[in-house]
Amino acid sequence: MKKINFLILISLLSIAMGCKKEQGQDAKPVSMSLSIAFDDAVKDYNLPVLNTEVTITNLLTGKTNKATTDEKGNVNFSSLTQGVYNVTATLKITAENYSTITKTYVADDVVFNGSLTNQNINAENTQLAMVLKSGRLGGWVVKQLYYAGSNIKNGALFRDQFIEIYNNSNEVMYADSLYFSQVEGVATAITKIDQTKGFYQSSGQYDWSKSIGNNVTRANEDYLYAASVYMVPSDGTGKKYPVQPGGSIIIAQNAQNHKVSWAGNGATYTVADPSLTVDLSHADFEAYLVDYLRITKGTTKSFASDADNLNVTNLDIVAEYNNDLIFDNLGRDGIVLFKTTKNPKQYPLIPTPDVVTINTSTKYKVRIPKTDVTIFDAVEIQPTSADARIPKKFPDDLDAGFSFVPGGSYSSQSIIRKTSKTIAGRRVLMDTNNSSNDFDYLDRADATKTIFK
Repeated sequence: MKKINFLILISLLSIAMGCKKEQGQDAKPVSMSLSIAFDDAVKDYNLPVLNTEVTITNLLTGKTNKATTDEKGNVNFSSLTQGVYNVTATLKITAENYSTITKTYVADDVVFNGSLTNQNINAENTQLAMVLKSGRLGGWVVKQLYYAGSNIKNGALFRDQFIEIYNNSNEVMYADSLYFSQVEGVATAITKIDQTKGFYQSSGQYDWSKSIGNNVTRANEDYLYAASVYMVPSDGTGKKYPVQPGGSIIIAQNAQNHKVSWAGNGATYTVADPSLTVDLSHADFEAYLVDYLRITKGTTKSFASDADNLNVTNLDIVAEYNNDLIFDNLGRDGIVLFKTTKNPKQYPLIPTPDVVTINTSTKYKVRIPKTDVTIFDAVEIQPTSADARIPKKFPDDLDAGFSFVPGGSYSSQSIIRKTSKTIAGRRVLMDTNNSSNDFDYLDRADATKTIFK
């Protein structure tokens, strides 16, 4: 009996040793080197690859090893048991560093990841390479804002205003349910503000905590107050209006060819000098308010120029303040792009802080909680003349600066965002969260989508 048991034991050991040999567990340990690089979407930025955390996992034993890369993106693992491994890598770059290096503002830290699966590491295979990728980098930004309008006599006045919104990311984005808004604020020059009236902050901007009925904490810090809110319509799929990386959409006040005569809402318009204005007949969207004003306000007091181009999709209107989409041609405006899962039509309406008594003529602004929205971009414009500048509407976390056209009102000029880099033919526009740095200007606004700075 003892002899039989001994033979069984020998057999079991032989089987076990055979399994180990098949699995390579008795082979000599090896050293494996891994090189890390960024994918094509960001490789030209020269982002630092130092301290990428790499984890390798033996699929047979479950044992893991971790190490970090050097400044060239290389890492070495010594004394590895030969076998099959999964390899993962993660690198987090702070929002501040990423924004500084790429000149593309991000609010959150950017995480890059990479992985290799079922890698047979043995004496013949000791060198691996991995590409780090991130999710979406960048987002919607204002590429061009044509607020100044064109010559009063020879141009189109303010009828030809438009905004161009750009996909500054590395993947397809959908414009469905993208909102843009003109924020409310003090439009008086800083030098002329009477601080004794008690409804201003020290900056000269409105103190919204003084507004009638605005009983919220941090009224100035945690909310935006919108004079107008427009939305790109959606069919419910969220994918009706795709915009390729490096592509843009144009939203027109009036989607007409302003270089030629056209019939408006009860009037005909023409210009003496077509070179001063733009052709917006091929805009992607337009703001048509005639029906909205009739339904919501019972008025037909829309602008005669508010004609409906049936070939151009109309924006959905949440709120308006001037009977049409009109940018302040003096440069006292603030534009914000955002998306939200909430319905802005349900947000409270708040009077401006200078309103003492509520009556039928009181104009209200939409109070938008910052926590409810994903803000993509905020752009502040100011008057051209320094002595006409107004208190800033946006805090530094949205826009630390402002932009303007040097020619002022009716100059045909527009502000346009600068190019930061070109990656594989895609323009990455500068977005440092400071419009003073990010924008240049065009001597003539351009609605072709092909012009860059």
